[in-house]
Amino acid sequence: MSPRWTDELIEPLRAAGEQGRWCRIEEARGGGWILLSDRGTGDVDWWHLPEAGGALVPLDPLEDPRLPELRQTLLRAIRAGERVSLLAWRVGSRAIFKIDGPSGTKMVKVYRKDRGVLARWEILSKRSTLRWRVPRVLSFDSDRLSLEIEFCPGTSLNRRWLAGEGLAADGPRVADLLRWLADTPLPDGFPVHSIDDEVRVIEERAPVFERTLAVPSPRVGPVITRVTAALRALPPVAPVLCHRDFHDKQVLLSGEGGALIDLDLAAAGHPALDFGNILAHLQLRALKGAELPWAEIARPIAEAGRSDRGIAESLRVWTAATLLRLTLIYARRYRRPGLIDALIDSTEASLEGTGEWREIL
Repeated sequence: MSPRWTDELIEPLRAAGEQGRWCRIEEARGGGWILLSDRGTGDVDWWHLPEAGGALVPLDPLEDPRLPELRQTLLRAIRAGERVSLLAWRVGSRAIFKIDGPSGTKMVKVYRKDRGVLARWEILSKRSTLRWRVPRVLSFDSDRLSLEIEFCPGTSLNRRWLAGEGLAADGPRVADLLRWLADTPLPDGFPVHSIDDEVRVIEERAPVFERTLAVPSPRVGPVITRVTAALRALPPVAPVLCHRDFHDKQVLLSGEGGALIDLDLAAAGHPALDFGNILAHLQLRALKGAELPWAEIARPIAEAGRSDRGIAESLRVWTAATLLRLTLIYARRYRRPGLIDALIDSTEASLEGTGEWREIL
């Protein structure tokens, strides 16, 4: 029997791994950890584990004190005779509902803080084409921090890739979507994600990695130093609109085009940011065992970045930055044996343009 991924974690997380199937672990603001159960049903099922261990306590989204609007959203839908599904819940941060009613289906997102939500979601609303679109904003309540958006049908790129249905044609398709995104005019005052911001994200995740694993990889520290130095050394470029969390779960395919979803982090950023993000996630899917022609998909995406944006050298760096972030994130997520070392290997190869990246970057 192969070892459980939780065997690599510190106590009491390792011990908690023997009490259930977990796919994700986060630190709790009030101490201890919160663990997301993996029951294979898609349920949002979080549990709290005290700092010193002990009994696991189930968490109820309707009792989240930092998101009181969750309960109100549910109650309003029930009173209106609508059917509600809680699709995602980040404890104390945000949640997303799917609501089916007489007027159709819509999505509702509830936030703890307003970080320019409406501006980020509306920037692409008037740029829909015959191929690409974003969900239309139906309403935004700034007091309740509740955003209603239309439901977009389609099959996620992630689902296709995990099902072994990835095609080489996915590469040009994704490249076309990235062009559409980056060609969007940026309004004055739009949120910015700078290189310093990216470095800060990496450096803030590093200690979390160290205090989660019983035996953290000694390779991570030097790689963080290399990647952050490479980011800071990039020459200044004109920013473009970036999704900032651009990966296969955010693309819904329908016909010859589809929809781009989850614009919560959209910002003005480096033109290689989104390209590097999707390339790194594509490699992640392959490392996790998805049967897909990842290199054939990656090549036209990278070529689009080099030819359209002139980001040949910076593309290596931003791909490495995302691979490094994924390395740090997967310290607390379900993973195949050896995944962290494989991600570190790929991060180094991306920076150098060697190994699996030789013919791509």
